[in-house]
Amino acid sequence: MANDVIMKKIVLIGGGGHCKSVLDALLRTNDYSRIVITDPDIKVGTKVFGCQVVGNDNELERLILDGFKYAFITVGSITDTSLRKKLADKIEKIGFKIPIIIDPAATVSEYAKIGKGTFVGKNTVINADSEIGKNCIINTGSIIEHECYVSDFVHVSVGSILCGNVHIGKESFIGAGATVIQGVKIGSNTIVGANSTVLKDVGDNTTVYGIVK
Repeated sequence: MANDVIMKKIVLIGGGGHCKSVLDALLRTNDYSRIVITDPDIKVGTKVFGCQVVGNDNELERLILDGFKYAFITVGSITDTSLRKKLADKIEKIGFKIPIIIDPAATVSEYAKIGKGTFVGKNTVINADSEIGKNCIINTGSIIEHECYVSDFVHVSVGSILCGNVHIGKESFIGAGATVIQGVKIGSNTIVGANSTVLKDVGDNTTVYGIVK
């Protein structure tokens, strides 16, 4: 069993800013014996925090045969999740295992649930009986209070707060410093602007900002 842990290898897909946040968390956990990165826009051989860029996404089939059984999407998303969704489908079809990555500085209740492919950043709090879907980004310093439900491919930005029993629909974006008060439901494919305060339900395919009441 110990040897299995030592030999775990993972490929990160995307080498930009979000990759650096995820990679920093991975290096602190020391769960993987080797980490490489694919990115079509970064020169092969470039190193990010000591981890090598090995090519573009066409390398993924070769990497899984080379013992990289784990893959994680490190392309960020702000208002468009299409690339993350495409990559998620690709790595599922190839057969990679997709982990959950939680920065050691985050606090996650043992009674919370988190879906595969989700990243939880530094100083984030996810409280009891909350559920986070697959392939989400729960970014630095955000608070997900008790009994919240966050659907797949949602991005909760830095410093934002979801008070108790908030529901966020799939592929939505909660901007930096935004607050959604208790019991509010946010629809799918919806954007809540930075520093907004949401006091009432918001439907699908909507953009809101400021005080929403």
